[in-house]
Amino acid sequence: MTGNAVNGYAVLLVLCAAVVCWGLLSPVHSLPAWSRTHDKLLHGLAFGVLAVLANLWLPDAPVAGLWGVMVLAGLAGEVAQNLTADRRFCWRDATANAVGAAVGLGCVHVGLNYSDWLAG
Repeated sequence: MTGNAVNGYAVLLVLCAAVVCWGLLSPVHSLPAWSRTHDKLLHGLAFGVLAVLANLWLPDAPVAGLWGVMVLAGLAGEVAQNLTADRRFCWRDATANAVGAAVGLGCVHVGLNYSDWLAG
């Protein structure tokens, strides 16, 4: 692979981050009704997916560093909601973001260790 090659995980990460940003900053009434009843679960899932993609894109990055970046991104998304007309910062959402990122990173590392163990 050449230095100019585009990493597919990086592209997926950017696309997913755009969708997450849209979800975080859209007016609540424009989101599907089912998403409002599962808000914390969706926050966790979104940041879990982002963390997995970031880890697959940057496999040599320290896990604690990736988690820290995810936590800061989640906090930034929550702070940015204060710039919208009808959304506000929520500590529970920020916590769900951080927990989701931790679970996502944990799943990647358990999966990688398990595949190494299976390989011998």
